[in-house]
Amino acid sequence: MTDSKGIQSFVWSCFAIQQQIQKTYSDLGLTRVDTPLEIGSFELIRNYVAQFSDSNRTSATKMAEHYRLFYMLENEIRDFVASLLDDAHGQDWWVKVVPPTIQQNADKNKQREISEGVTIRSDRSIDYTNFGELGEIIKSNWDVFGGIFSRSSKVAVEKVMSRLNMLRNSIAHCSVLDEDEILRLRLTIRDWFRLME
Repeated sequence: MTDSKGIQSFVWSCFAIQQQIQKTYSDLGLTRVDTPLEIGSFELIRNYVAQFSDSNRTSATKMAEHYRLFYMLENEIRDFVASLLDDAHGQDWWVKVVPPTIQQNADKNKQREISEGVTIRSDRSIDYTNFGELGEIIKSNWDVFGGIFSRSSKVAVEKVMSRLNMLRNSIAHCSVLDEDEILRLRLTIRDWFRLME
């Protein structure tokens, strides 16, 4: 009975500590963390994060939504491209139909991660492409993608991808989006999906 109460007490203590850390994150305008490593490693930077200005914390909170939207969109497009090209050309589609300059750039990005000794982001080469390169892969394989965008033109797809890439630059390079650009981002995401209707 005593061991059971000790374990319960320990679990409740851990829960209370985790709740306090989550409250601290919230007070600092940061998103919540989930894993013990994230929770523990936050202690390494707590005092530094507290020095960030209120305006940067507020901007970061606002921009997090736009980053999340673009993260989902970009990865959905990667999966979409990989799936269609795999169906059309088999598992070695990357070496068969992706422009050589994009292959080389992706290899260079992967090698950079390997040489730095960091955990590589993916085993898929397409995950080392940037958004503009995804558009180039679609354009250079229009014979595969044209059927999906049958109610749109190649030019329309290029324009939507170009607008998305322009918006991505602001998001990825930590610039605050103006209200007009927030609206443009949402409309352009809608445009992307409407191209396939």
